Amino acid sequence: MRKFLLQLHLWIGLTAGAVLAFVGLTGSLYVFQSELTVALYPEQYKSSDPEAAPVDVRLVVRNAEKEFGASVTNIFFPVRELENYIVKVKGNKQFLFFDAATGNYVGQLEKRRGVMDTVLDLHRHLTMGDTGALITGISALLLAFVLLTTGLYLWMPRKKRNLKDGLRLKANASFKRRNFDLHNVFGFYFSVPLFLAAVTGVYFGFQEKTQTVVDKLTLAKEPTPYVKALQSTYPADGTAPLTVYQALDRMDALYLGYVRRTLTLAPDSLGTLNLTYLASSDLEAGPQDRPMVYLNQYTGDIVYDYNPHTAPLGRQLTRNWFVPIHFGEIGGWITRILWFVLGLMPAMLWVTGIVMWRGKSKKKKKRGYVKVKGGVMA
Repeated sequence: MRKFLLQLHLWIGLTAGAVLAFVGLTGSLYVFQSELTVALYPEQYKSSDPEAAPVDVRLVVRNAEKEFGASVTNIFFPVRELENYIVKVKGNKQFLFFDAATGNYVGQLEKRRGVMDTVLDLHRHLTMGDTGALITGISALLLAFVLLTTGLYLWMPRKKRNLKDGLRLKANASFKRRNFDLHNVFGFYFSVPLFLAAVTGVYFGFQEKTQTVVDKLTLAKEPTPYVKALQSTYPADGTAPLTVYQALDRMDALYLGYVRRTLTLAPDSLGTLNLTYLASSDLEAGPQDRPMVYLNQYTGDIVYDYNPHTAPLGRQLTRNWFVPIHFGEIGGWITRILWFVLGLMPAMLWVTGIVMWRGKSKKKKKRGYVKVKGGVMA
């Protein structure tokens, strides 16, 4: 059994490990996305007067429509690292930034977070779209349920007196021993955080399927709606969709006491109007309450309302907990720093695993030859 598990751990580690190493490194970088985005794009993200209260969003909408001659379709409100408003207008793919203190246009970006959105795409999709998401999702599954389980089994010493060797780096060790200890010891200490990061990562790769599993495990009475499939009822009388101003009025009437996060008008005649909120505009430790409301774009009636406090347990687990756990925000700065280091672990484990495998391969090759006078004989 041990020999079989060793081979399983080895070959899955060598193959999936390459993907996990890359995903881990990009994940480490993305842990500090908010700080890096502001540092890279201060003109777009920093308000001209951070102490001033943001102007009414309707002024920003009017300025955007006047400046670009098209109706506003998306609004991102000043929360967390973003001190300004971002809007998108019909027919323009750029993200347009407006100073929250004045309502004036200050610039644009092709991607909302610039290069950090590219980092996120690399982390989740390897820039390969759905195919990349499939690869990263399967790799995360293998990490959580194959590599970590077999790794812990192989880590367990056959004799109790050798337990300490698996918990510390041996002093004054050879390169071979030091490499083994790095793989063995760090793999053990980071096994639980790696499992949490991997399981929550699976959710982003297979969101609908993961939610179905979580719903069943938590004995949910009804399945979680797939929000991308939600639709508005097309009116027989030809009623026009809500304007962005009407949508804002509807947004103001819901989730009083919460901070507005995004408003997205329906992308087509059947889609829904999406509103999202946050419990706080600052990045805080603990689960994140993120209400999401999907409205009929013609009537403003609620099609689906995700309430972070009254939703079934399965939905609360994935929506309130998975994001802060996956990105290390769950414990504030302590876990963010820990998660930065955690992202380096798959690369370290992959490299040390390769070194161990190469060393054993060379040893087996040498055993395949018999020394004789004047040379060797196979």
